[in-house]
Amino acid sequence: MQRAANSQDKPFTATGKRIALTFDDGPNEGAAATVLDILQRYEVQATFFCIGAQAQKHPAVLRRMVGEGHVVGNHSYSHPDLTKESDDEVIRQLERTSEILKEATGLRPRLFRPPFGSVDDRVKSLARDYHIVLWNVSSEDWRRIPGPAVAANVLAHLQDESIVLHHCFEDIRGTLDALPYLIEIGRALGYEFVTADSMLGVSPY
Repeated sequence: MQRAANSQDKPFTATGKRIALTFDDGPNEGAAATVLDILQRYEVQATFFCIGAQAQKHPAVLRRMVGEGHVVGNHSYSHPDLTKESDDEVIRQLERTSEILKEATGLRPRLFRPPFGSVDDRVKSLARDYHIVLWNVSSEDWRRIPGPAVAANVLAHLQDESIVLHHCFEDIRGTLDALPYLIEIGRALGYEFVTADSMLGVSPY
C-alpha cells in the first residue's frame, strides 16, 4: 500500500540519541516474520502499526510481536484516508482494529498511526483516546526500492529522537535487506533503539 512520503509530523524535539523503528501495514507470515527474525537477532524492540484486516488473519504473528517485547499499535482496519471518511467510519476503523488486537494479545492499543499519515483536527478529536504517532524519517520503502536506497534514505535524515517509517507487507525486499545494516550503523553511531511509546513518553496500552 503506497504511502505519501511527505505526509509526516513536525520533527520531534531532540532529547537523546535514540531511534524508534516503526513498521506499518502488517502483520503477515512473510515479511513481518523476517523483520521479527532480524530484530530478535539484534535484540532490538520496535513498534508495529497493524491493519485490522491483516491482524485478523495472523493472530499468531501478533502474539509473537508482543511476546518478543515489541509494541503493537492501531493502523485502522482497511487503510483508508480517514480524513475522507465519516465520523462513524473513523470510529469503526479504530475500534474494530483495537478489538482484534486485544483479542489476539490481551492488550488494547493506545498508539495510533493514521493511514498515509493523513490526519486533521476532526480525526484527532475522534481518536482522542489514542496517542497519534507519525514519523520524521521515511525509508520510502513503499516505492519497492532496493536495500541501499532504503538505507540511504534513512541515514541521510537520521537524528536524535528519530521515528523511522518502514513497512512489513509482502514484496518489501529493500527494508529486509537494509535493516541489519541500519541497526549496525545506528549502534556504531551511538544510537539506542527504543519503541515509539518510550520515545514519546506515553503508555502503549
